[in-house]
Amino acid sequence: MTVMDMLRAGTSSTGDGPGSAVHRRALLAGALAAAGSAMVFVLPALLVWVAASESTVSWTSSLGIGASLWLLAGGAHLTVGATHLTVVPLLALALSVVIGVWSATRAAREAADARTIRLARDTLHRPLAADLLAWTLGYAACALLWVAVAFLAGPHPVVWTLVLPVLVVPVVSAALALVRLLKGRPELAGPALRRPTWLPEPVRRAVRPGLEGAAVLVGAGSVICLVLLVVRFGEVRHLQSELAPGIVGGVALTLAQVAVLPNLALWAVSFVAGTGFSAVEGASATWTGSRTSLMPMVPAFGALPQPGAFPGLLPLIVLLPVAVGALVGWRSLRAVARLSTGRTKLTVAGTAVVVAAGAIGLLDVLGGGSLGMARLKDIGAPAGAMTLALLVELGLGATLVLAWDRWKLRR
Repeated sequence: MTVMDMLRAGTSSTGDGPGSAVHRRALLAGALAAAGSAMVFVLPALLVWVAASESTVSWTSSLGIGASLWLLAGGAHLTVGATHLTVVPLLALALSVVIGVWSATRAAREAADARTIRLARDTLHRPLAADLLAWTLGYAACALLWVAVAFLAGPHPVVWTLVLPVLVVPVVSAALALVRLLKGRPELAGPALRRPTWLPEPVRRAVRPGLEGAAVLVGAGSVICLVLLVVRFGEVRHLQSELAPGIVGGVALTLAQVAVLPNLALWAVSFVAGTGFSAVEGASATWTGSRTSLMPMVPAFGALPQPGAFPGLLPLIVLLPVAVGALVGWRSLRAVARLSTGRTKLTVAGTAVVVAAGAIGLLDVLGGGSLGMARLKDIGAPAGAMTLALLVELGLGATLVLAWDRWKLRR
């Protein structure tokens, strides 16, 4: 079924009935969702321009900067001259998806509440599919307008990375909205969608435990970062005051650092896993100790550990990902029948471990690792090494839980 077929599904033959009006509203809702999430970046950029009375930058350039920052938050990379900016603020990306899910859910609510259900090829209620498709197209169309603004007046996005903010974000938002709507009315989905034959049963059961494990790791990393910020708040505040950004600039700078908190949490996860991280070239932290170098004036970097060797017992922190692996294993056992075969339990738990480690690695790749040129061109955690380390550590924890479960059954 083509895109136009699905958009026409559920409408009158003339195209003037209530169905087509609903789809137009969904199209408009998608465009407004993209515009609304972009305003989160465009308005602060314009406010900073207004507050900087001596600025030589025009308001159109500030508009372009705001549009480029929104695209960056959606996963795109930016180029400023010869400089490449690839650090995607993951919290801002999550905010864009949350706004999209809320908007798409509202746009498709009327179709989801319909009394008569008409399934398209045993997959999904036709009007619901058409509304979500219309919403996605509206979001993508508005996103392309912001792309044009960015190319005309702001830092230029890297073309191939635009697929993320223009297509991936609205598609993921619409998919999550669909999941929310189906929870309320499962009958809106046909058997082909409720139980996809292309996805093996153990894999389907492993997805949720794996994602829960990844969420716990990111949450633990965030807690570590927040504790360091509290402990070293004096250094962070000193760097902030040295920049003298003013009230509006200070608020914008603070919000920008909050937006990259999940990125920093991944650095902490990499440190806990044993692969460490690099703040700039020459400044890194591993289990053995911390090295320092000339640092950029980023207030959050004031929370980094002081240079020097760490206590010899610090590697015991690896027990944290092992404990998370045990949690993943326990949740995997809860996802299958108590008397399932050992092979089934091992498959589900092993797949969940792969999902958890892979999700962390994917987030790190998505978060990027370049803040500029030279010493800032490669910062953060090594995604590949961190993923492999987490596979081993999470797998160890899950294996211990499986062994304990097997022992209990044999008693």
